Amino acid sequence: MKKRLSNIVGPGNVSDNPVDLEAYSYCGSETKLKPDVVVWPQNTDQVRRIMLYANQTHTPVVIRGSGTSLVDGCVGEKAAILSSERMNKIIKLDLKNKLIEVEAGIRIKDLNNALGEFKAVFPLIPFNHVKTIGGMLALNAATKESQHLGRMLDWVEEIEFVDGTGKYYYTKKKEIVLGREGLTGFITRAKLRISEQPVISIDVFSFTQLLEILKKVRLLKKDVELYFLEFLDKKTAQELGFDNGYVLLAGYTSLKGKNKNVLEVRKLLEKLDSTHSLLRSKGYYYLQDPFVSLEKTYDLIEWCEKNNVRLHGHAGFGLFYAYFSKEDKNLLKTFRSFIRRINGVFGKGFGYGLANKDFVSPIKKKELIKLKDEYDYNNILNPDKVISYR
Repeated sequence: MKKRLSNIVGPGNVSDNPVDLEAYSYCGSETKLKPDVVVWPQNTDQVRRIMLYANQTHTPVVIRGSGTSLVDGCVGEKAAILSSERMNKIIKLDLKNKLIEVEAGIRIKDLNNALGEFKAVFPLIPFNHVKTIGGMLALNAATKESQHLGRMLDWVEEIEFVDGTGKYYYTKKKEIVLGREGLTGFITRAKLRISEQPVISIDVFSFTQLLEILKKVRLLKKDVELYFLEFLDKKTAQELGFDNGYVLLAGYTSLKGKNKNVLEVRKLLEKLDSTHSLLRSKGYYYLQDPFVSLEKTYDLIEWCEKNNVRLHGHAGFGLFYAYFSKEDKNLLKTFRSFIRRINGVFGKGFGYGLANKDFVSPIKKKELIKLKDEYDYNNILNPDKVISYR
């Protein structure tokens, strides 16, 4: 296999070295699934030829960006890992029309560092800044800014991908691959909308009672100038330097917030951005992405507080991140049962992958099976992830 793939991508872009196989056996979770080979294509034609070879040999292909999946989405046993890491260029920047064309392997941090020179930004910022654009597209990712700006789907003009049969597409039909977690195609590049760096202000609200939070969330969600609405549990808020109590941070697209000075806003945003690294440094290793209705947010916060589970997230649209310590691994099953009991779901933030397959709705399964039939009928791409197919 290595020899055939080397003929496509060059010997320096394919490896079955035990060190590489071990490194690519893991993603953001602790599950270990050891591949047979790791391939780093450098252009779309190489991806197309790899997919043709995979179909001929019935080789399973697992798509990988920066390896940040928390649902075992980018690891695979005895598979070929197809990594976008070396397809990370900016192809074209059109400041006049606020468009940028990039390869899928570019990381959001690197993209915005480059755009910063032109006082522009790709405004959907995940809490893990090393996520690739391809990964965000595959998840149709939501971020705190999605409160005002929508998800990735709303910021893509055109997309290029190679499907599971080796066919090439450059299309406006984004729904074929966006949010499909690599089941239908390997995204190679995308034309994205960008914006000027936003001028925002922030209010910080502190509460001692849960009911007060829900009342405030309902009120703030009616504000057309609301840019984001973030929740922090009591302990996390205190460790980040906020007042005692539950905290809501409301960002606005105007200067109506109390914190409007550039330095004040930057400091608050840095605190928010440090939440993930803070909790991981304190031993909260296992993450879940519960999505609940506003009415059930009370139950979610109460359960997490009672069980010493850290919680933060996007209160305005019900997507949260729950952190469990390594000692509480057994508590995860109880938590997942609890979320199901309150009619919540998992997978809206981190995707379904392997870990959240049981939360894929019957309607979504039928939709994905139909897409598989058309774009990957040999089930080469990400087999057994999200759905069971053939």
